[in-house]
Amino acid sequence: MTTVACFSYLASVRTLYVEAFPPINYGVDVERTDTFLAGDGPIVAGFLRALGHAAVLHGNQVGSDAEGLEVSARLASWEVPVAPGPGTASRTRINTVVVDHAGNRTWFSGLRGIADDLNAVDLGQIAAADVVYVDCYEVLGRAPLRVLEAALRAGPDVIVNLGGSPVPDWLGSVIESRRPAVVQTNADENSVADTMRTLDELTASNLADLVIVTAGRAGAVCRSGHGAVTSIPAVPVRVRQVQGAGAAFSAALIHARLGGAEPAEALRFACAAGSLWCSRTHDGALPGADEISAFAAAS
Repeated sequence: MTTVACFSYLASVRTLYVEAFPPINYGVDVERTDTFLAGDGPIVAGFLRALGHAAVLHGNQVGSDAEGLEVSARLASWEVPVAPGPGTASRTRINTVVVDHAGNRTWFSGLRGIADDLNAVDLGQIAAADVVYVDCYEVLGRAPLRVLEAALRAGPDVIVNLGGSPVPDWLGSVIESRRPAVVQTNADENSVADTMRTLDELTASNLADLVIVTAGRAGAVCRSGHGAVTSIPAVPVRVRQVQGAGAAFSAALIHARLGGAEPAEALRFACAAGSLWCSRTHDGALPGADEISAFAAAS
């Protein structure tokens, strides 16, 4: 069984669903709310467990408050083990997300001080995995740096998710000896030009063997080295939620690559997983490989 170490932060997410964002200094009716978890790493770990891999989450601890208990219960239901870390958390960090009918999302991040917590993860456990997935968001500061250094030095496949953040200024120096297998980020689904510009910039930076840019309903594009661009559309679905779609994509991509899939095939499977996830609610069971493959074939 393949072992995958997933490095990320862990927090509760409260999502507010509205018809449209209001003007500044005005209000809007909240149609419904729900709670989930973040960042991408915990969800990637859950999907990978459903896909048959031994995924472990490496990140900060949550508190024993209501939010922390809910986050822990969800991870337990996915059978995701959380690597032990030093100390305990007095409270669970909470992010607030607002989503409108057009699929736009605005984040209010409650992650102050998170980099210090993440600097305490056990690098030995991470480096011993077969695959290492690293969330490399701007809000995490330099915390991913030591994880990437340890993983690239040890030799496992490394998957880096920028999550739409700028490329950190330290990343180039980390990859002098060996590059990650994949660098993934996201772009505006309504702008083909933005997607291609992002792909070109990451390719020119020579950051990874394979560069991927996801673009929501528009699907995803990738390029290996300086070769041709591969573009795969998302499977059209009635969108019921979007939180976690990128994580579903990442986990399915890792699974497909581990099975020997070529980039186009892996991208198609990952896009199908993201669309399938968006077509259901957070409370549904995470899909396995057969369900994702059947969904892709029927679309």
